[in-house]
Parts: sequence; structure tokens; C-alpha cells
Amino acid sequence: MKKGLIAAVTTLLLTTGVQADDFWVGVFAKDTGFTDQSYTTSKSLSRLKTKIDNEWNKGYDLIDINYGHDVWMALYAKGTGYTQQAYMHRRDLKAFEKAVKAYGEKGFHLINIEYGAGEWFGLFAKGDKYSSVTFEYERYRDDFEKSIVSHWRRGEMLVDVEAAEGYWTGIFAKGTGFKDEAYTIVDEWEDVSPQIKAKWHEGYRIVNIEYTGAEWFLLFAEYPKSREEAFANSEDIEDFRETIRKYWKKGFYLVDIADGRD
Repeated sequence: MKKGLIAAVTTLLLTTGVQADDFWVGVFAKDTGFTDQSYTTSKSLSRLKTKIDNEWNKGYDLIDINYGHDVWMALYAKGTGYTQQAYMHRRDLKAFEKAVKAYGEKGFHLINIEYGAGEWFGLFAKGDKYSSVTFEYERYRDDFEKSIVSHWRRGEMLVDVEAAEGYWTGIFAKGTGFKDEAYTIVDEWEDVSPQIKAKWHEGYRIVNIEYTGAEWFLLFAEYPKSREEAFANSEDIEDFRETIRKYWKKGFYLVDIADGRD
């Protein structure tokens, strides 16, 4: 076992044979470079925007967005190195792609994508570590997987995945610092923990967990420096809040949010 590895932390939702409800998933890590963290939840996109502005005014940067359980959840941190941020949303994916290009021309890199309540939401930053960023989408998973390999061959790493409205979308970047990448796709939540543990033993760390509506897409990378990680799932937002507080007390930061079902 490589030095620095810790056991996977999961919360079992229901006993075997019982249909599971939707649940929240969080990936936690140490040695992120963050100095502080916060999060907000909002029922509406308009209210989300107000809360994002409020956190920006407090000196936090937006690092992740997730929509689940009819709730938008936004994750923030200090110490990211970002110098400026922006966000936008579009109902049509092609219109979203055009907006991504427009922001790119202004020097912003797309760093996170989320779909919820009929909207494609994009998060942008200046001052990030990436030297170049490409946004791409495919209709079919097989084509998307071929695209991943193609980008890897060009030295571009996958940093975020979103599958919705019949599309597989991804953000690829150069300058991530990753030494290598890998991904796994599993059908059931019960298969997620064994896959993560196996990748941890191989020296990989979690970049992104994404529920595609029928499968779990697990994205891993080899970081230049090993870091401690944990992941947990909670059945409702109040339990998830308590889980976040628990890991904060242990010195972990929340680095990725997802939601899904078994």
C-alpha cells in the first residue's frame, strides 16, 4: 500500500434489496492548498446567483456546482489562486458551447460544468493552473470514451464530466499537473467503493465522480504529490451538511460534489 492512503469512507443508505432514494456524494481531500471553505444551497437559479455574489464578496472562489434533489449546491474555497471568475448558463448545449468560446476569447477557462433544471451551467476562471482548455461533447458514450483517449494522446487531461440531455460532455485541459489519468464506469453504487479502493492502491486519486443517470463515472489521476482522500454519501441535505462539518474538523476539504441513486 502506498504511503498516505486511507480507507474509503462511505455511509450505507439502505439494506440490500430496498430501492434507494437519491443521495448526495462528497469527495474530501487534504493538501489541496485551500485555506478556508464554504458552501451554499439554493432552490432557484436566481437565488443561487445572489449567494454566489455574496460569497465572492467575502473573498471565496467558486470551485464546484451541483444540482440534485431539486437543489443547487455551490462549493467555495479560499487559496485557489484564481484572479477572476465568471459563470453563465444556457438551455441549449450548442448555445452553451458558443458562450464557452466567447468567454475563452476573454481569457477565461471553463473549469466546471453542471446540468440542472433544464440549464447548462458553466463556471470560468482566470489565474487557474491550466495552459489551455477544450470543451467537447458527444452523443454516445463510446464516442466520448474515444475522445478521452484522443485528448490524452495530445497531452490533455479530463478534469470534469457531465452527462445529460442525451450528451456526454467533458472539459479537457493542459497544465493540470497530473502524471496520469484513468477512469472507471460502474452500474451500481455498491461497486463504487471497491473501484476507488483499487485505484487508491495503484496511486491514483479521485478527480470527479459523476452519475450519468444510469451509471457512475469515476475519474482518477496521479497527482505529483500523494494526498489523503475520503468519500461519503448522505441521503438528505441535512445529513450531508453534518458529513461536511465532520470532515472539516478532521482537516479535509470538500473538493467534489455529486448526486445519484443506486
